Amino acid sequence: MDTNKTGAYLAMLRKAKGLTQEAAAEILGVSNKTVSKWETGGGFPEITVLPALAELYGVTADDILAGQTLRQESPPETAALKRRLMSRLRLRFDVCFAVSLALAVTARLGIPYVSLAALPLSVAMGWIGFVLAAHPVRYGGVEAEGAFWLNLLRKLLLSAALQWYAFVCLLRLGTPDWESVDLGTLTVPYTHDQWKPVIFCAGLLVLIAGFTLAGRRLAGPERGLLGPRLNRGQKALLFAAGVWLATFWALWVWVDGKFDAAIAPWIQRFGEDVMQDARFDEWWPQMKAQRDGEVLPWLRLRRAVLAAGGLTGLGLLAGGVKSILSRRKRTRSASGDDGEAGRPA
Repeated sequence: MDTNKTGAYLAMLRKAKGLTQEAAAEILGVSNKTVSKWETGGGFPEITVLPALAELYGVTADDILAGQTLRQESPPETAALKRRLMSRLRLRFDVCFAVSLALAVTARLGIPYVSLAALPLSVAMGWIGFVLAAHPVRYGGVEAEGAFWLNLLRKLLLSAALQWYAFVCLLRLGTPDWESVDLGTLTVPYTHDQWKPVIFCAGLLVLIAGFTLAGRRLAGPERGLLGPRLNRGQKALLFAAGVWLATFWALWVWVDGKFDAAIAPWIQRFGEDVMQDARFDEWWPQMKAQRDGEVLPWLRLRRAVLAAGGLTGLGLLAGGVKSILSRRKRTRSASGDDGEAGRPA
């Protein structure tokens, strides 16, 4: 085995994929110097890295060790056949996507019996769309740019998110609160409905992670569908966002419940404007002191939780925007080879 031949072959494969040494090293989980050592003939890749390296470049481990492509390439499809296959795939997928969205909206409307039947049908149509999108990616029936497949995955994620939202709206958490029935719509609230936003956001994060993993597993990292993988800082940011959401919402529900319990007797006696009622200042100073002692601490704590949650949320949002911009920059840099990254000094 010739290390120089293998190194030149690896460099050629990397450039053909439009990857820099830094991007390839990040995908493989090795250092830039290691990739540079392989390509300059300083040594062979380790046996544990060979499968990932072969998958990244779309070759076999034997090809890498031999320094050349040993298998015979299949003849390329004609441009007309590609366009026809892509048009047929897009039409079928868009039909499934549109029907899935329509059924998900029907499920959200809460129509008796109809909504319960519409939700599983919407999920079934979304699954058919996923199979249509996954089949050519997995088996190579159609070759296309990464943007096309990324668009399909985004549509599937939108459909799944709407289905999850409709399902959360149909959930009944706790026991019926008959005292708060909406007589206009005849809607019966439940005692733990305030936790639905947390459940929805947690499920949405799971859906995003699931579709990301599915896209990488089906298309492989060499297609560059979803850009570079998340680094430790980005993963920590996502984890912090999830912890922040759960903590803030739990504190808000607790403080808001205490505030409502403290002010409810006063509202029942003096009306909704009890905190701005001028009669307390003019006629009932002792009652005002009692009202403020029972209600104001919870009102101030309520405002403090809201302010702290807003400030920390803005901080996480700024970190997320910065991370997205950095990710896009890395994706653009991966599309071209700077020729210098990762070279030994």
